[in-house]
Parts: sequence; structure tokens; C-alpha cells
Amino acid sequence: MRCQTPARARLQPLPRLPQAPPRRNATFDRSFGSFFAGAEGTGSGALQIVTLSVMDQRETASLYAAVVGDRKASFYVPYFLRADERGYAPKSWNWAAFFLGVFWFLYRRQFRWAAILVMAALLASAMATQLSLAGFPTLALYAQLAFAVGLNHIYVPLHANGFYYHWIRQRVDSVKKRLPLDRSRQTAALERLQPTIHLPLFVFAVLLLLTMLILPAPSQ
Repeated sequence: MRCQTPARARLQPLPRLPQAPPRRNATFDRSFGSFFAGAEGTGSGALQIVTLSVMDQRETASLYAAVVGDRKASFYVPYFLRADERGYAPKSWNWAAFFLGVFWFLYRRQFRWAAILVMAALLASAMATQLSLAGFPTLALYAQLAFAVGLNHIYVPLHANGFYYHWIRQRVDSVKKRLPLDRSRQTAALERLQPTIHLPLFVFAVLLLLTMLILPAPSQ
């Protein structure tokens, strides 16, 4: 007697289990130096984070404007906020630094960079003089010109805004830490850092440049 095997039962697909909504990882908002935990979905938590971020951005923008001054706030403040958002200062061109060089740094209170530029110019002039005395006047002349153009008219204009951003960012963070939750005093402290013409420093820079021009240049 042949036994008949029962027909194979058709497999039924298992019911899908409900999946939990994906969790966003905690993210660090480098723009404003605050830690924001990720929110699930688009609930009230995410809306609150966005609201706090916008408020913090407006507060930071007003503090930046207090340092820069009203005249150039429309140029520098958007760049500073963009640098905050990216986490670094992007390269951008500064025509004032291109034409004024060390005087722009003095006007913007960038005394350290002004001193670096002056020292670099003196070093380049001394090296050119040594090359000229060694019997290479043409090489000395071209080397000094290449150094001056490369530093003062290419490197500095491309990075001047970044140097200014880092200087202002440090001051803003310092004032926030020293005067927490006191917006009026923060603004008043930062307004004292607005650009100004320091007459003694400008006179010193002019005399130094005139001295460098009067000194005998390497001749062919």
C-alpha cells in the first residue's frame, strides 16, 4: 500500500513588526559651541532645538556686530556665522588687506599679525641685502619681489578675514564666560574692541616703511 505524502503547505510571510522611528545621533553644533541632543522625528523636541539654535545665532550675530561696528557688520557678520557653521574659517578675499596690508591689521586691532608682517618684511629685506652682497643682486631683487607679492598680496588677503574671525571669536567667548547672562555688559565690553586708528602705531608703521624704502635696494 503506497502512502501518499500530504501536499506541501504554502509558507505564509511573517507579519512585519512595527519599527521604531530612527534616532538621530547627538550632534555638536560647532557654530555656537553648544551640545544639542538629537530629537526623534519632528516632534516638539526638534522644534525646541531649532528655536534655541536660531536664538543663539541671533545673539552671536549681535555680539559679532558689536565688535566689528555697524559700518562693516553686513560684510563680516555673515562670514563669521558661516565660519561658525562650518567649524573653520573659509578662505575669502579682503581688498582692504590687499591694498593696506599692515595698516588694515592695525586698524582692526590685529597687532600680532601686524608685527608678524613687519618682521617678515625686515627679514626679507635683510636676506635680499645679503644675497646682493654675495654677488647675486638680480636674484636678491626677484626674491624680495616674489616674497612681497606672495605674502602681502596673495596670502594675506586670502586669510585676513579668517585671522579676524578667530580673534573676534576668542573675544566673544571670553566675554560670554566672564559676563554670563548679562547681554548689555557683554555688548558694552565688545564695543570697546571696535576698529580705531591708533595714531602712534600708524606713525611708527609709516616711518618704518619709509626707512625700508630709503635703504639702498639690491641693485643689478
